[in-house]
Amino acid sequence: MPERLAVFAVEFLGPQAADTAAKAHESERAGTTRAEVTEQVIGRGVHRSVVEGSFLGGPFILLLPVAFVAALLAQLQMVLELGALAGHDPRGDDAAVEVLLVQGVYRTPEEAREALRRAAARAEAEAEVEAAFGAEGGTKGSWWSVVRRQAYLIGLVTPDDPARGRLRKLLGWVGIGVLLLVGMVVPFVWVPACAEMYRRATNQLADRALQRYGAAGAGDAPARTRTRSMPRPGALLVVLRTVVAFLATVGAVLIVLLTGVRVADNTLLAMFLLLLGASTAVAGWHYWRSSRRERDRQEC
Repeated sequence: MPERLAVFAVEFLGPQAADTAAKAHESERAGTTRAEVTEQVIGRGVHRSVVEGSFLGGPFILLLPVAFVAALLAQLQMVLELGALAGHDPRGDDAAVEVLLVQGVYRTPEEAREALRRAAARAEAEAEVEAAFGAEGGTKGSWWSVVRRQAYLIGLVTPDDPARGRLRKLLGWVGIGVLLLVGMVVPFVWVPACAEMYRRATNQLADRALQRYGAAGAGDAPARTRTRSMPRPGALLVVLRTVVAFLATVGAVLIVLLTGVRVADNTLLAMFLLLLGASTAVAGWHYWRSSRRERDRQEC
């Protein structure tokens, strides 16, 4: 999965990353500092990952792998753009190698190149099997297997690291499991909670990208200033929104019970449809607002 995503990102997002870097260099010549350009690139990457990956809730959580892929591609585009600012070619042969190193999938360029070669050979073999036997001949992972691997790649869960300990890893998985279970019942919880997780994970990925490109020695590494005029209390915000989501869900259930609304003479079906409609409305509103904010930012 990580190798194929890296190759896909370089092929389809590399040209756009190169254009972004060219425009950033033009703005630098116009007086914008490198730190400001870097923060703009990171800000867009964080915003894209939040917008593309967090508008899920209730039954839509079954589409979690799709949302994770969207968030991953937003992260990879940001990494390619940061690399382009540092002098790397986001369309070059080594771009996929750099992406895998920044993600922490491999520790050395040699390991990453060998993995990419194996992945390419396996893709060719699977294509031959599919051509001979149809789609049934391919290999497919389970829903949970795909979600688990994607959670590592996005950075929602930290891989085994002696410095961090296994307890932190276990707590991360417990948190995601609880979020999935609660999100099936309280559909509005997923949006604020997942958005905060994406925001934190993408910022951490940006820091690793800057460290990597600074150590690579290809051009000047873009500097990043972490000072902010107003700190964002992300955890508190998630708690408050979760409480509101819980109250909204309880209110919706009470409305069905008190009014006696039924669908096909079934109260549970009426509750399900109400929560499904509310999830769709909230997710659509969140996506529309975030997309409009992104367009406004690009225009500025």
